[in-house]
Amino acid sequence: MRKILPVFLGLLLLILFLPASASAHHKEEVLGEATPSAELVFPPVTSGTGFILPDSPFFFLDKTFQQVKLILAFSPQQKARVRAQIAGERMAELRLMLVRENQTAINTVLSELAKETDLAAASLSEAAASGQDVKLLAKELNETIKLQRKILNILASQTRGVLKFQLKAARQALKESKVEVEDELTQEDLENEIEEDLADEIENEVEEASESAKKVESDLVKLEREVSKATAKALNRRQQAIEKAIEKRNDVLIKAEEGLLKAEKTKQEGLLEAQKRASEQAREALKKAQEAASKFKEARKRVTEIKAVPVGGTSGVSNSGSSSSSNSGSSGSDSSGSSNSGSSGSGSSGSGSGNGGDDD
Repeated sequence: MRKILPVFLGLLLLILFLPASASAHHKEEVLGEATPSAELVFPPVTSGTGFILPDSPFFFLDKTFQQVKLILAFSPQQKARVRAQIAGERMAELRLMLVRENQTAINTVLSELAKETDLAAASLSEAAASGQDVKLLAKELNETIKLQRKILNILASQTRGVLKFQLKAARQALKESKVEVEDELTQEDLENEIEEDLADEIENEVEEASESAKKVESDLVKLEREVSKATAKALNRRQQAIEKAIEKRNDVLIKAEEGLLKAEKTKQEGLLEAQKRASEQAREALKKAQEAASKFKEARKRVTEIKAVPVGGTSGVSNSGSSSSSNSGSSGSDSSGSSNSGSSGSGSSGSGSGNGGDDD
């Protein structure tokens, strides 16, 4: 026992003080070119990291400890909760691995996150199949996965290159697990989640279309600059040739060079015009995409406001009823007036009947 204790303490100190940067890679390989890790905004997470981080050579000990927790979780519901907790730890560890720019550890974290979320959803389905009421647990897991997908989406919007595609792939994997969890929700919650998922996907598609349009516009601007430079350079060369011809007083050469200059100028002007039209079309497409995104967000805002109106509000109905009663009273007054007119007419008719009696 005395021999084991120093070994254990030494191992513990090695784990705690092992340099985290030993296996770090260059920023360009991990985050993509022009994506400094210091500029990444990582939203807050609800869980903490594990005791041993994924960039440590002793990370397997952390996974072993988690397997022990899973063994002690006897029911499928308990296993689902443990796996959801492990997935939360992986999400918290992703922040540190991005800061340290460790590509290997990032791959491990994203893979483990998708795996544990999938297994949590499978355990939930197993519990539901055995006849257990899992609606509350399903709602908890659904909210957790929804938050994790939101974080991955925010990170993907800030990165480029390989990492961007990795984050999107992990987000898609979580979506598949979320769909499985949604099957165990109440009917009302399921309908709301389907509606939110569709709106979320549409919004992401619109944002990606806008980003693509902006990139096209930027490329066109660069192309226009390059064409302008090439045109100016070509015209300058022709002009120099003409000036040299003038110096030699060679009329034939002057005419030939002037013709070439004119043809070159016409050609370049046509190219510039074509580029201008393409640029205008791209800007118009961008404008339409941005307008579509704005309309979609406005429509979504209106739907949210409509849903926020309380169902039990009756003040407007009461006022309407009072108004109707007042109108009814006014109508009654008008009817009274009509009745008077009718009485007058009836009197005239009676008078006529009397006269008829006299004639008889």
